[in-house]
Amino acid sequence: MRARDNPFASHRVERLRYRLPQGLTWDALLERLADLRHRAALVGPHGRGKTTLLEELAPRLTARGFRVRTVTLRQDERRVDWKRFRGLGADDVLCLDGAELLGRLAWLRVRLSCRRAGGLIVTSHRPGLLPTLLECDTTPELLAGLVRELTGEELDTGELFVRHGGNLRMVFWEMYDR
Repeated sequence: MRARDNPFASHRVERLRYRLPQGLTWDALLERLADLRHRAALVGPHGRGKTTLLEELAPRLTARGFRVRTVTLRQDERRVDWKRFRGLGADDVLCLDGAELLGRLAWLRVRLSCRRAGGLIVTSHRPGLLPTLLECDTTPELLAGLVRELTGEELDTGELFVRHGGNLRMVFWEMYDR
């Protein structure tokens, strides 16, 4: 099979949309975010959808009149481009993916840089940086549905879910290699 035809190729997996927990709507989530003055954290372990959710929030915030700026930190690239923080105003929401990678001084600088911003939304593996908007998690049923969406087939994914501790990113990587 050619790489581009693999149902678990990154360009296919990245097109999957975030599934809100049952009973939660986008309107309710955005209302809760507004109640938190657009300052909140998306919390959860690796591979639980925090980045996907942050990406899904951006156009919804834009539709509500905000300008969204995104900063992404990774384990191998923790350097912050502080120019992205200049001139933040009431119409700006900064989305910071990987906030747990910041040291205390850098986190303080982020908070100070965003004090005039309309919002600050971060992803983090642990709670406490900002009020938690949503704790992201996965289930075997969620994985089965996503795999069905990618392949059009019912595949047994329960063992993979357990082996990777619910980290869907790792499950998809392994399924790609199969």
